[in-house]
Amino acid sequence: MKRACLLGALALLVAAPPALGATGKIVFASNRADGNRELYIVNADGSGEHRLTFNDLFERTPAWSPDSSRIAFAAAAPDGNWDIYTVNASGGDLRRLTTDAGRDDNPRWTADGRLVWQRGPSNCPCQEWLMNADGSGASRLPLLGNVITADPAPRGQKIAYATDFGGSWSLHIAQLSGKGDAQLTTGPAAFGDFNPRWAPSGNSLSFLRDNTGYNNDVYVVGANGQGLRQVTNTPGDNEFWQSWSADGQSIVYMSGNDARIRSVSLADGSVSDVNTSPTAPLVESFDEGTRDASLWHQIADPGGTIGEQDGRLVASISGSAVPGGQYNQVDEHWGSQCSLNGDFDYQVDYALLTWPVGSGFFTGLDAFFAGGTIQRTSSAFDPTAGEQYQAWANTNPFQNSTSNTTDVSGSFRLVRTNGTLGAFFRSPGGAWTQILNAPGAGGVTVYGMGLSVTAAGFAHLDGTVAYDNFRLNSGVLTCPSWWQDYAPDVSRS
Repeated sequence: MKRACLLGALALLVAAPPALGATGKIVFASNRADGNRELYIVNADGSGEHRLTFNDLFERTPAWSPDSSRIAFAAAAPDGNWDIYTVNASGGDLRRLTTDAGRDDNPRWTADGRLVWQRGPSNCPCQEWLMNADGSGASRLPLLGNVITADPAPRGQKIAYATDFGGSWSLHIAQLSGKGDAQLTTGPAAFGDFNPRWAPSGNSLSFLRDNTGYNNDVYVVGANGQGLRQVTNTPGDNEFWQSWSADGQSIVYMSGNDARIRSVSLADGSVSDVNTSPTAPLVESFDEGTRDASLWHQIADPGGTIGEQDGRLVASISGSAVPGGQYNQVDEHWGSQCSLNGDFDYQVDYALLTWPVGSGFFTGLDAFFAGGTIQRTSSAFDPTAGEQYQAWANTNPFQNSTSNTTDVSGSFRLVRTNGTLGAFFRSPGGAWTQILNAPGAGGVTVYGMGLSVTAAGFAHLDGTVAYDNFRLNSGVLTCPSWWQDYAPDVSRS
């Protein structure tokens, strides 16, 4: 029953290749960690996706620092208060910079490494403030009217911002001191112009224009107010939180229709999906101290535990556990949130920490739903010869193979090529040994690993196994359709 529910969660979406330059990284917020909003980073070419933050905050509007070493973002704490935070691009050194009771939002970096941000409710009154990168020296910027979504220039002391001064929301440019203020655009009356973002060159800006009160499109205008042009024209969609590519040739944005990140080419207006899903090669070292719910689902039956400990994934079952459920077993495992359909190659290291001979335990690397596995087993019915590697594939006919062993550590590997499943083990210091070669092993696969025991074979002894260095060497992952991505920002390098 539990496995059937997991299969239902894997409604699938395939993303097209991005139309971005090869440089730059995209930071974005996503709900993919069991619905919790966290920050993620992916390379502009769609590779290298990884989770940046692990906390109890609700994050939004991340922004790269000029040197790409830190990321600023707005977040709501569990008490509901919105403040500005920064974090290293590697994920460490989380700092809370504001503690004001009002809403602090939309941080952006100045060229010299300070931060501007918006203070006030989303429906205003609202102003822009300026502070040092450590949160000190905060002061209000003397800009005109209610001010939202400001963006400092990539060089110098200029700032572009949206203001309701003079009527409809329009864009202005001024010095950070407020001097030299000049109106850049005249927004339409229905709502207007907002979210200006400087191009890497500093010669032009992109922004969002809402002509009707419920439809945003991306526009570009020169920093001198000349050359206004519409970049997207999507009456059935709303663009949000656009950001320039690192090479200035395209603009990345969030689609309001499906909360996906897309890119529009400035050369020809073509739109492409930006892949933000995990891709091979993918390495998991289990060193975050907590389950990354954007990568792994968890099954933890009563009588056992599974979780990260000391840089490994550790699964345990107590000798007093009572098997039950649909499969009359105790099962402790992690499995992928995304799926593989087609060829794949993945592996993991294991170590038997508590493993009494004749315990009845199974521990191994699985291809859930595709019906395949490579396991280290201990049979309660034959303690002498029952210590084995075992592999099987639920093909027609069923295929199974075993190899006796005394290994208490090693590695497992599953490889599927053109519908043939290969299962391998590696003893410490040895080479890979193939134990199964099973044609006809197709289907959608969810990879996973853990520790289990059935009622029929359980010797009621304690068992513990540890996993480390999981690696998806190859294979195309397809991830849940309910994932939603927000507020992309592209680094300049």
